[in-house]
Amino acid sequence: MLAKILNNPLLMQSLWSIIARFVGVGLNFAVAILIAQKLPESEAGMFLLLITYVTGFALFSRIGLDQLLMKEVASAHEDDVHFRGSFLRSSYKFIIILSIIFIAFWLLLSPLIRDYSFDGEIELNYLLFAGIGILFYNFVILNSTYLKAIQKTVIAVLSQNALPATTLIIVLALFWNSFELEQRYIYLYTFSLILAGSFAIYLTWPHLPSKNDDHSKAKQLGFTHLFKKSLPLAPVAIFSFLMIFADTIMVSFFLPNSDVAYYNIAGRISFVILFFLGALEATIYPRLLNVYKHKQDQLQSFFWQSTALVIGIVLSVTLMMYLLSDWILLAFGKNYVEGSQASLGLLLIAQLLRAASITFSFMFIIREKVRFLNSILVLALVINLVCNVIFIKMYGIEGAALATLISNGVLLFSVLVLFITNKLLTLTTQTKEQGEQTT
Repeated sequence: MLAKILNNPLLMQSLWSIIARFVGVGLNFAVAILIAQKLPESEAGMFLLLITYVTGFALFSRIGLDQLLMKEVASAHEDDVHFRGSFLRSSYKFIIILSIIFIAFWLLLSPLIRDYSFDGEIELNYLLFAGIGILFYNFVILNSTYLKAIQKTVIAVLSQNALPATTLIIVLALFWNSFELEQRYIYLYTFSLILAGSFAIYLTWPHLPSKNDDHSKAKQLGFTHLFKKSLPLAPVAIFSFLMIFADTIMVSFFLPNSDVAYYNIAGRISFVILFFLGALEATIYPRLLNVYKHKQDQLQSFFWQSTALVIGIVLSVTLMMYLLSDWILLAFGKNYVEGSQASLGLLLIAQLLRAASITFSFMFIIREKVRFLNSILVLALVINLVCNVIFIKMYGIEGAALATLISNGVLLFSVLVLFITNKLLTLTTQTKEQGEQTT
């Protein structure tokens, strides 16, 4: 059995991805613990909320480009290096333009965000400066996605999760005396994103084709072309983000910054499940795309093998996190044990339900049934928002966690129902013939 495991590329690559993800989890936890212990709870809440806003604006600005990059590059033949490289070059140009547009939105909306989400306690100049991080965080995600697509999974996982945390730790160590002074941690965070984005570009720069390369297809991948192709994929990523972070943002609207810190820490601990899920996604999704495109006779066995792998690992992680939750919270401070304990238990179950739907969701994208997935995400998001408004007022941060649990349950149930009714794993004769011709 050990020999079979060692010779199974899916299991081994998943194992290495999980190890890489675990490194990222450890570094992100180190950052969160440092923030929670060194800053007052209200300041810690603002810092963690700022990170959520920067990553959220960055995700909106990509409008599905990372999903398109994964889909196109992972589906391309391994020998088609010119197409892969030119697609990456065009993606750079695309993301720079859109990031600048969304940075402008950030500058316009910053006064409102300060007053309604940060209770007016964050310095406006610092908040405005943080908008620069949108562009460089996009570089991190774009390059990590490309590395996943060409099956450089371990380095891709490290660059997406461990790299931003590592640069932040380095910057904080270099400017430790300025960390607690007048919210200068915002400057340090933004500078760390600039370093992370620059290094991410360095990792994928060798894959870019020369401008004089006659085989490059970059001319066919203009802004309008990428916009039309990526826009239909945007709702999947945007609604997924809102499903995860809408409750954190709504807690900031209804409750003080200290409660934002308690809920944010509970959420970050529960996100460990999503970190492991991301490692599995980095391994499974590109291969599932490639199997569907070139080896359709293996699709069903690979799909169910991947689904069993995801559920088995995520369930194990959830149980371990629940049993160790008190000890983990104690690392952030005694106040967080009491303030975050109840909401953490609900969030762990919620993330388990969400994780169970991931391989089924992949098939909606692969079979170009994204509109169904978008409809499910919209339904779950609306339920999430409505439940947040009702339950936060009644139960505080535990109400936000309950809202997430209910909406994730609806998400999983809806995905399974539409997956079965649309027979997404059943290939038509025409689809099989196209796969054989491609092979």
